[in-house]
Amino acid sequence: MRPALPLFLAGILLSACAGAPSAKDRPAATQPRFQDGPVDPAKLPKLPWHMVNLWWDIPATEDFESFDLDVRVKGEADPATINLYIAPIGIGQLNETNFYGGIQTNIGGYGVSPDSPTGPYHKGKGGIFSRWGNKDLDTSFVRPAANGLIEAAGYEGDFASGRRPYAWTEGTYTYSLRKLSYEKDKDGKEWTWVGAFVSDKSKGDFTHISSLKFPGRTLRFWGRHSAFIEIYGGKKVDIAALPPLEIGIGHPRVNGKPVDIRRLSLVHPQRGPVSPPIMDGALSPDGSEVVFHLRNRLIADQKPQQVLIERKPEPKPEGK
Repeated sequence: MRPALPLFLAGILLSACAGAPSAKDRPAATQPRFQDGPVDPAKLPKLPWHMVNLWWDIPATEDFESFDLDVRVKGEADPATINLYIAPIGIGQLNETNFYGGIQTNIGGYGVSPDSPTGPYHKGKGGIFSRWGNKDLDTSFVRPAANGLIEAAGYEGDFASGRRPYAWTEGTYTYSLRKLSYEKDKDGKEWTWVGAFVSDKSKGDFTHISSLKFPGRTLRFWGRHSAFIEIYGGKKVDIAALPPLEIGIGHPRVNGKPVDIRRLSLVHPQRGPVSPPIMDGALSPDGSEVVFHLRNRLIADQKPQQVLIERKPEPKPEGK
């Protein structure tokens, strides 16, 4: 029996299944209209606020080796005032195993060495790499960094996760996965370790966040990809005090090559974890990234979905 998806992952998948308008209906990249009057906190949804999903339809990769995606941040996200998660991998699948990863203003978890951060559960900026599975998941599925954090639990579905402090700020970063090593367990079952890394493009570093164990020796990366941006729980959110952030999310590269994008959709979820309308997005003029803006007012008449890229199938030759 396949394990049930945690609520937020199910919401991401539901957002991808809904129909989206055609490319000709997508709005221009302009300043949005805002709602009049103050925000009533009593009418806001509970955290987390899942502000946007991106969904790429791409060819599946039958022998996965690597993944890279660039994220650009303009403005400062203060861990003292906002719990922000930028997930270049909102949901991915390797051999039908769900995972996600990205950067957060406040990573959580439990230390693995004297070098790990201590104190309250939320411990400042860092990277995260998590996978889901069955009840047998535990911390043996994680190889954390020497100063990292670790967690395996069931409050978001059954998951195992590694996190590491990483002081990201304004700049451009690459979130990467690498197929690392292979092993057999005592029962003869095959497993592959996959590592997550974050690099600052201005410095050229390549920082290991954590590694996770996936079933199988050859890894199949599914024919889709998702990214998301959310504000998660742990802090009271004052919309009027939100920082004026601009976040650019580029396109995936798999096995060192840009993916063949058949369709790219932007979705503001209407089910599962939802958000007040405080983030808008549009494809950049050169098509290299999707640019999002975090607003400190409620956006009026926000469309639930838009198609940003759509490549129509090539017509079949006559007589075939």
